[in-house]
Amino acid sequence: MKINTVIIAIVIVAILAFVYFIVKRNKKDQKELENELNEREITPEKHSDKRV
Repeated sequence: MKINTVIIAIVIVAILAFVYFIVKRNKKDQKELENELNEREITPEKHSDKRV
C-alpha cells in the first residue's frame, strides 16, 4: 500500500509540474504573438497623413 501512495504522489507532482510548464509557456507565447502582431500593424503607410 505504501508503494501505491508514493507512485500517486510522484504522478501528482509530475502533473502539477506539467501544468505549470504549459501555463508559463503559454504566457510567453502570448506576449511574443502580441508583439509580433503589433509590429505588423504599425506601418508607415497606414499611419501617414494623406491629406497633406
